[in-house]
Amino acid sequence: MLVGVDIGASRTKLVVLPPGSQQPVRQRVVETPVGASPQEFLAWLVGELQALHVERFAGVGIGIAGIVNRRGELLLAPNLPRLRSFPLQQGLKEQLRCPVLLDNDANVAAWAEALYGAARDVESFLYVTLGTGVGGALVLERRVWRGVDGAAGEIGHMVVDITATGITGLPPYRIGVLEEYTGMSALLRCAASVVRRYPHSELFAQPITLDALVRAYHAGDEAAQECLVWYSWVLGIGIASALALLGLQVVVLGGGIVEAIPQLPELVARVVHERALPPLAPAIQLRRAQFGSWAGALGAAWLVAEYVSSAPP
Repeated sequence: MLVGVDIGASRTKLVVLPPGSQQPVRQRVVETPVGASPQEFLAWLVGELQALHVERFAGVGIGIAGIVNRRGELLLAPNLPRLRSFPLQQGLKEQLRCPVLLDNDANVAAWAEALYGAARDVESFLYVTLGTGVGGALVLERRVWRGVDGAAGEIGHMVVDITATGITGLPPYRIGVLEEYTGMSALLRCAASVVRRYPHSELFAQPITLDALVRAYHAGDEAAQECLVWYSWVLGIGIASALALLGLQVVVLGGGIVEAIPQLPELVARVVHERALPPLAPAIQLRRAQFGSWAGALGAAWLVAEYVSSAPP
């Protein structure tokens, strides 16, 4: 059996699939032990995999937020900083005695969309995931492109505001980047700022959550609509800039924000078509991801299947 794992900041999803199958035979969600030491985390993950009661692991694929090098080591781990530089992939191989592939969470989700989802009919595309943070992945000629050491596709770290200077609490590499303007906290900050000018808004004088913002938007609330227009504008400019460099025509948008606001790809597409290079603009398509919150776990299983099939005997 193939196993796919998507390690999130608060929850970890696991799926079990027979080789060659699109349908999982088992799915599980558990809490992620964020504060665990590297050895404790390894022991926890091995225990969760064994709890799936798989007779024989054909391969285990794992997606995790951060930059993962070709040796399966986390070079940057925003959600699990104690795992930085820890050889998690090798540790799992030794414990499970099967092929293990550790990769960036956006890469594995993009692979799910490439194989059976929104991008199954194209050779190359940009995948962007919008949630707590902003992740990205590149699929070029039906292969995930990871760059020199696993950092390719990180659209959330593109600088979109060159006027931003030293901001308290932010390291220099995060100042003015797209994620600071289009991640979840940025979206909610935007709503809190805009709503002050709309005292009749249903969002006025109350805590603003994504669910509340989405309800207000669908109800025609002016503050919510203004916030989403601004958010789409910033995101659209970032994507148009990336496409000018990459020359791609298809962008797949996924993640929790897109699941909550299905109209978002259409809103962002208007900005991209306006701001993209004229020869590119008419052919650019923004598509909504099809696999939702299970894309990472499914994609991880399918990606390790490819890894196993292409490995030398």
